[in-house]
Amino acid sequence: MEGSPWVLSLQDSVYHLTLIQIMAASSYPYNYDFNDEDQERLVHYATLPPDQKPHQCGWLVTGGVCGAVLPGESFPVHLREAHGVFGNDKTKFKCEWIGCGLQMNKESVGRHVAESHLLYRYPCAYCGELFSRKNTLNGHLRKKHMSE
Repeated sequence: MEGSPWVLSLQDSVYHLTLIQIMAASSYPYNYDFNDEDQERLVHYATLPPDQKPHQCGWLVTGGVCGAVLPGESFPVHLREAHGVFGNDKTKFKCEWIGCGLQMNKESVGRHVAESHLLYRYPCAYCGELFSRKNTLNGHLRKKHMSE
């Protein structure tokens, strides 16, 4: 998937769709062959839940940034296996994501990466309010919209 215009990439530690950047740079000609199948694929990608969209790992490693591209749901395993982030304890741990360095409990690193760096957002179908956690969205739905 590396190099694909559908992959979210790091730029100043904020995510941007590289597709927009590619089109704006005019390095690729307009795709006159864009068809219904392409449109369906694009709509499908745009409607994927955040944990299923591909993201680029911004964890600092010797010699630079990891850069692995994988679905958000795979990040906990990736952080554990590739970067040694594991353990459900209160040991203080420094986030090594590019531009971060935040100190936290080791048990919180996975959630921190998902919310702060992969920018998970779950919209409320009723009012459009955005939440960084599914359980917070579910609580909102129960409190605000159960009667709707």
